[in-house]
Amino acid sequence: MSTLAEPNSAALAEPSSTPAKKTRIVFIDIGRGLGALLVFYSHIAHPWVIAKNDKAPYVDFIEALTSAPMHMSKQGIGQIAVPFFFLVSGFVVTPIALRQGTGRFALNRFIRVYAPMLFVVLLTAFLLLVNLHPPSTGQAQTLNPLTVFTNTTLVNYLIYPQIVLVPVAWTMIVEVIFYLLLMAVLPLLRRWVWLAIAVELTFIFVVMMSRSQLGPSWSLFAVNVSYLPAMVIGQVIWATTKKQIPLWTGALYGGCAWSLYVLADVINVGRVDSSYNLALAFAVACFLMGMFAEDRLKQRKIWTMLSERSYSIYLLHMLVTFVLLQLLRPAVPLPIALLIVIPAVFGVVELSYRYVERPSHSLARRLSHKPKPPPPAPETPEPPVEPPVETPGETTQLVDDAEVTAEIPKIPAEPRPPRRPAPRPRPVQNGRMPRNGTPPPNDAPRAMPPRANGGAHRARPVESGVDRTAEPPVRRAMPPRRRPSAPPELRYQPDQENQGQRGDHDDLPRHGNSFRHTPR
Repeated sequence: MSTLAEPNSAALAEPSSTPAKKTRIVFIDIGRGLGALLVFYSHIAHPWVIAKNDKAPYVDFIEALTSAPMHMSKQGIGQIAVPFFFLVSGFVVTPIALRQGTGRFALNRFIRVYAPMLFVVLLTAFLLLVNLHPPSTGQAQTLNPLTVFTNTTLVNYLIYPQIVLVPVAWTMIVEVIFYLLLMAVLPLLRRWVWLAIAVELTFIFVVMMSRSQLGPSWSLFAVNVSYLPAMVIGQVIWATTKKQIPLWTGALYGGCAWSLYVLADVINVGRVDSSYNLALAFAVACFLMGMFAEDRLKQRKIWTMLSERSYSIYLLHMLVTFVLLQLLRPAVPLPIALLIVIPAVFGVVELSYRYVERPSHSLARRLSHKPKPPPPAPETPEPPVEPPVETPGETTQLVDDAEVTAEIPKIPAEPRPPRRPAPRPRPVQNGRMPRNGTPPPNDAPRAMPPRANGGAHRARPVESGVDRTAEPPVRRAMPPRRRPSAPPELRYQPDQENQGQRGDHDDLPRHGNSFRHTPR
């Protein structure tokens, strides 16, 4: 039995409503960490302890509580991790492909998947050369440059007869097929999500039903395609929760994907027992419970570390475990051998993660990162260079093409008081001078026209000896009157308008310049 640890890091695929301190989807980290540990346990219990009849009562006790009730006694409880990681791929990788585009997504996935795979294939080839007998699926392990290439690129799972150097890598070809299918429907996925998922389901159905029509290599391809419905279910969960498709459409597509997964069991497409459907149902239940509990989960360092190293654990645990157990058993008791093997596995995993997987992730991000165009620099016109002009009182000298001006100090002149503008003359009214003392213009006095009814207006008697046409004597300008200031206790009191006590006159419009002030 072998399973998958998704090579993609569990960084957030889409912005979510989790608290600001969360930087990862916690339930995916927990699921991947637990899945990696379950796979590790299952490959110790079944391919070694049970298959080689190595007595371990504690393993029998755990199997009686887990694998036997779940009808997984042939492959172990770790079989649940297979569909769970497929669900994670559909849920996480789909929005990543939408964000990155076809070219950058292909480059990113290629480096993330194949760089650690190359390391594991080369390590396996080295162990085969020194006769340390790495684990095998029972198929041929012919070692030559062609088999190294086909196992590194995972094409060996599509070529009949198969030559398998890394037994656990069968799930990675399922991942690669899903990536290729996702890139093919990406233009539809950008515009019509419902149509893209429908095309994927149709493709899976056609390939499965034509399994025995196009030869053994096509049959191997159909076996790998039969696991894609689990990824489509994860994709449907993403599209439904992100409002890309309606809820009823998501339920319909989820039911169709489930039916295709069950159909593979009915027509016996690569199934070794009857536990696949139950494993998928349990994985979907765990996935949905984790997604609904995401707001209550806290990000922990232990889950993050296990999740980030799950791909290395997946690829290396079986290789290191079997080689070391073959060297230690039966000279060393199984419990003591396990105490040696388990730390050694995690030590090799840590080396692979630090020096192979993490650098490959950095390289993938750097090569697939879309550079942002730099903001246009503001155009600042350079000021024109003028030749230096010497003025009296200044001496100018040029030193290294730089202008240096030394100014001779001057005694400042006494400042003059500013001139006040002349007041505007006001019109003469009733023969009186304005207050500012400006003489009126030399205009003739305006004669009052007589009334039309002739008699309604009494003529004023003209005093003898007084010349009304003469210019009046110039009077001395009187200083403007000042309004008396308010008492100190009332000077800063708010008025009625500020207190909300407004009168009717406050609602009238203000005409500051509509009326002239008549001088007294």
